[in-house]
Amino acid sequence: MRLKEECRKETVIQKSKFIACAAPCQDEAACRAYIDAIWKEYPDASHVCTAYVCGENNSIQHSSDNKEPSGTAGIPMLEALKYSGISSVCVCVVRYFGGIKLGPGGLIRAYAGAVKGVLEAAKKVEDIPLHQYFITYPYDLSGTLEGWLRRNTEITDMQYSDAVTAVFETERDDIPQIIQDLSHGSVAVKDQGIVYREKEV
Repeated sequence: MRLKEECRKETVIQKSKFIACAAPCQDEAACRAYIDAIWKEYPDASHVCTAYVCGENNSIQHSSDNKEPSGTAGIPMLEALKYSGISSVCVCVVRYFGGIKLGPGGLIRAYAGAVKGVLEAAKKVEDIPLHQYFITYPYDLSGTLEGWLRRNTEITDMQYSDAVTAVFETERDDIPQIIQDLSHGSVAVKDQGIVYREKEV
């Protein structure tokens, strides 16, 4: 699961303003570029604490307290990231200090909570594996086959010439048997393998 797009969420705790920013980032270079962009956008912030996970199986992990007391910002943010199950993501929490110290426990809750809140608010997607099939059939089967395909699969291409050809995708793996049954054995199904499609979750 990953983020579809950047998301931001602002909270105020004891007069300190926390602006949580999260963005999908495929690699470490993208994460660092995003952090730099946030720094430039909020040059007067008291702190910009960061965490990211990326790479295969989230093997690359990084966090920074950015002058907050050690262990009170970056690590809690990273733990919230890992707990979310979201991959290839970078989060920055911008803090404007409001004059009231939160203490170590308060900072941990504030930073972890900011990350949790922005990730819950963000639109998320995942890649779904689909079987892709190709069939050719005569026009006299259109009523039967086309209607069934439109109701039960995602048609990606339809061509009408001497016969009808259709390319369609579905999570189901029982398609060859169903097409055989619907066409009384007259239509062959070509399995074109697995494709991955993005789906909101």
